[in-house]
Amino acid sequence: MTMMNPGGAQDFKGELNQFLQKHCKRPLSKHDIVYTVSKFGGQSQAIVKLNCLEGQEYAGHLCADAKSAEKSAAEQALQANFVLVQAAKEAQPKRMLSGEDAFSEKRARVDPSQNPSLTPKTELNSLIGKIAKKVLQKGETVYVANKIGHFYQATVQSAALPDEWASRAWAGELSATKPQAEQSAAEQALKDIKADPELMERANRTGKPGGKGQKSKEAGAEGEGGFGGFGRGKKGWNWGQMMQMMKTFMKQGGASMLREAVTEDFVTGTVLEWKGKFGWIQPDVPIEHEYAKYRDGKIWVSMKDLAGVEELTEGQRVKFKVYVDPSGLGAEETTIL
Repeated sequence: MTMMNPGGAQDFKGELNQFLQKHCKRPLSKHDIVYTVSKFGGQSQAIVKLNCLEGQEYAGHLCADAKSAEKSAAEQALQANFVLVQAAKEAQPKRMLSGEDAFSEKRARVDPSQNPSLTPKTELNSLIGKIAKKVLQKGETVYVANKIGHFYQATVQSAALPDEWASRAWAGELSATKPQAEQSAAEQALKDIKADPELMERANRTGKPGGKGQKSKEAGAEGEGGFGGFGRGKKGWNWGQMMQMMKTFMKQGGASMLREAVTEDFVTGTVLEWKGKFGWIQPDVPIEHEYAKYRDGKIWVSMKDLAGVEELTEGQRVKFKVYVDPSGLGAEETTIL
């Protein structure tokens, strides 16, 4: 849905102001609509908070500058409140319902349950996995769907993405159902990720094993080399084959077979983040390994690799041993100091 001024210029912030004044039936103060702009590389993303509308928040798309980012956030807010916007513009309820029907028809999509293997969500999951060079764990990519009137709008965020991309959130368009809203959010994320040369270069980069078990470039046929046979052959690393093998091993509880020890003794560090079932540790001394350059030197830690505790908290001092697997460096036998 695109909302246009009569003259053709898109002034979403102005339209949002007008709508809220009509809806609230009073002049707006500077605290009623609050824009927050964040920088991601050379681009900007804005979130608009409507304090005069129950504190609703909407994230816009990534834009070249802050002004455009705020307009994008305002556009998302207008789309999310389409029914209320129409009610404010049109005095006759029947015309509002007509607009609602037209919007539903325009947003109609194939039910993803009819073909679950070919959806934006599965494509996004696969692409993020290629960028992160690992099998994504549950909870790393999060969808949040809100009901707006008779419709839904969803956002998606993935902690598996590198650097500032891990804090990015993408908002989908207003949709008739929650699954459709999540698919729409995934479409927006795919669009931005595919447009970024650095992320796509990471996705297309062949995986590197690392660790003590790696053989030379001349090592045997495909599939030979480090990680107990998940290795490098004459044609380089077969990422698709590795992913399939990893999935099989995961299902059979054999994930630990892909690990190789990097340190024999315990090292110390500080917990940077804890997401409930996983998090990251900053080691006191940088780990000497080729995978240390990924994740800015941070070490992945999972709940199943904790010893004596069930969870960690930000700022805790810990000791741990470092291992490497195809996804990077991880911590095991992790205990609190």
